[in-house]
Amino acid sequence: MTMNITIKNSLLAFTMVLLACRLQYGDAKPLHEIASSTGHGEKVGAAVTVELASGSVTSKNAILPVMLRFTTDQPNTPLHVEYRSNAGLSIVTLGSATLVSNQDGVVTDTPNVRATADGVYELNVFVTLGDRTKAVSVPVTVGNARAVRKLSGKAMRTPQGENLTVMPAQEKVR
Repeated sequence: MTMNITIKNSLLAFTMVLLACRLQYGDAKPLHEIASSTGHGEKVGAAVTVELASGSVTSKNAILPVMLRFTTDQPNTPLHVEYRSNAGLSIVTLGSATLVSNQDGVVTDTPNVRATADGVYELNVFVTLGDRTKAVSVPVTVGNARAVRKLSGKAMRTPQGENLTVMPAQEKVR
């Protein structure tokens, strides 16, 4: 009899927890995909493309010049560029620069980087044009490391209207 009451109390408690969660968070609804165009009021990144012009593979402890080409549809326009690296990659030159695009809207810059161990690193480039900023990651390979193909995420929107990027899980095998 005592065991029967304990089981009933446990089931009652479990049911109450489920009801409380449902009341607090509402019914689960599927996430809606975000359209590729931006909605009204959303900030768009700077209208500039960043391309690797030369240099992306080096050996450890060697300085690698990474030539980047910045292209915009606005000629003779100042671009503020900031460089950041992930762990293991050092930026040898200045971490930022102000560049001015030529009459074709193109300008190049060559930051120098160095890594102390083999691997694939990311040189993160932040370009500000006017009041808009664009972020791009440029892969830098050191030694015989192989670049891992990145799986792209999927842009979704929660039922509450929040933007969310769903990224696939990736396992590293050593």
